[in-house]
Amino acid sequence: MAWSELQQIPNEYNEQFKAIDDSLIRLLLERKSLAKGKHIFPPREIMEEWTVRYGMDISHVSWLLHSLNEGSEPAMPVKPRDLLGVLPIMRKSVVEGVEFLLTHSMQHANGSEVYVEIQHLESEEQSIHLRPRLLLEVRGPQQRQYSVRRSGSHGSNLHAQLRFMVTPRLPDNLGEVRFALIPFAIPAEVPLKELILDKDVYFE
Repeated sequence: MAWSELQQIPNEYNEQFKAIDDSLIRLLLERKSLAKGKHIFPPREIMEEWTVRYGMDISHVSWLLHSLNEGSEPAMPVKPRDLLGVLPIMRKSVVEGVEFLLTHSMQHANGSEVYVEIQHLESEEQSIHLRPRLLLEVRGPQQRQYSVRRSGSHGSNLHAQLRFMVTPRLPDNLGEVRFALIPFAIPAEVPLKELILDKDVYFE
């Protein structure tokens, strides 16, 4: 059987798309030049204004703006390696009946893995399932830049736990380090495939 010739994929790209893309590239380069390698991010009030104006979820607006800073940040490690120790953090905040607790950081040679515990305090309704659309933000002294990505999460009903990989590694003295959780979710996120386990299991 002979190979068939490759067919060009139909493409509806036109001058209108070209003009938009040209403007996007120009503006991205202009923003990068103005930032001079710094992590530049708007306050929540401005993001909320844009969510109303453009009909977007605030977590998606936050993701988009964070992605603009990616080019100025160091590459993140694929996974933590060489555990050096455990750093207690123990910082707490309660917002609208939900408790957020920064518990500790696993200090690795190539970064820090920070743990966040989330607990709903004002409800006992087991049908509620917490779905955090949040990213950890870390600010150091002299505006030291930290890169953060979510490295894991799990939870059930009124409780959730998040893990974040932070580079460079957090200092042993956290006196001048500031932490915050901000809205963050990738648009059109691929939904997780649900695997139902409902068969009898016998142990010999």
